[in-house]
Amino acid sequence: MVFSFKIFILSLAFVCHNNVGYTSYSEQNNVNEYNKIYVVKHRWHSGIILNRSETKELLPALGIDFSNSQYIEIGWGDKDFYMAEKGTLSLAFKAVLWPTESVIHVAEISSHQLEKYSEGEIIQLELTEDNFAKLMMYFNSSFYLDDNHNNIKYGRGLYGNSQFYLSNEQYHLFKTCNVWVAKALKNANISINPFFAFTSKNVMRQLRKTNKKSVPVD
Repeated sequence: MVFSFKIFILSLAFVCHNNVGYTSYSEQNNVNEYNKIYVVKHRWHSGIILNRSETKELLPALGIDFSNSQYIEIGWGDKDFYMAEKGTLSLAFKAVLWPTESVIHVAEISSHQLEKYSEGEIIQLELTEDNFAKLMMYFNSSFYLDDNHNNIKYGRGLYGNSQFYLSNEQYHLFKTCNVWVAKALKNANISINPFFAFTSKNVMRQLRKTNKKSVPVD
């Protein structure tokens, strides 16, 4: 019984850890049009991919970082567990049993390699201009800014050209990285219920119900 509870706690924390393993998908899906975003499933974790050129004016919290990137992926999670080289049970317990500091992870995604984790999938969503702006507002509000309105860099990210930033939100049992992604999408008027979005699998399942542009991985 105790062992099962430990596995449950560890699995909740691992939804925001750095299990990396990329597989690319067909270039025909590299759509480069305004207001199109991609929700990607990385095993336990989910993130949102954006066309960076369309976010420069709408995402001031990111500053000029990644200004030369075609696409960026944004994710969020518990600071210590997300940034750890290897997740441990003690870090997992700390992450989910009480509110902890969190970080935002931003990674460059090339225009020729919109990629995802090998066990994942990606769903394309089309937003109105107003809803796209609301999504950017959600991201802006998640960054911790200093007195000069600059973001706080916390170290190199998980892969390639990537970066961790301090967030002003707290991670806890009822607010995992997948719940954060679901809240971002709901803020952009996407039909999704964050209350049920504890896992990346549930995020994608909810999105598939209302969106048919899902790209599975072979």
